Amino acid sequence: MSFSSVPFFITFAENPELAICAEDSIKGARLVLKPFKNNLLALFNVDFVQGLFGLATSGNQLVIGAEDITLGAPLALQLLQPESGKLQRWDIFSAPGNIVSAADSCLAFGYRLRTEPPLQLTELNAPPFPQWIFLPFTTTQRGILESAV
Repeated sequence: MSFSSVPFFITFAENPELAICAEDSIKGARLVLKPFKNNLLALFNVDFVQGLFGLATSGNQLVIGAEDITLGAPLALQLLQPESGKLQRWDIFSAPGNIVSAADSCLAFGYRLRTEPPLQLTELNAPPFPQWIFLPFTTTQRGILESAV
């Protein structure tokens, strides 16, 4: 694996103050949208070649995965395992602004307001389709995580 040396916040284009964030730093923790300021659980290292998103605070041992590659499958943290590859691999290049399942190019990261789970696999470009912006940690304002300590 070749994860980025600089972690990223994966921000919600509709509201850039919000980012994809783990509810906890344990296997099975759901992913939600929360303000990324002062939130270490919103920092992900990216392996652009393999299509993996590793939680920076886990040493990339926990990655973003789906329970199944089906419409509505929740997104959560999973232990990085080669045999779970299709559930943990994502494509950010074929549909710019989207994070698409490498196993099914019709499914992408989606956000559903007032729906459980809020972050799940949705149809690519199905309205309202979210767009995601990768914000490198090095470009954030100095001190954005200081009060989290």
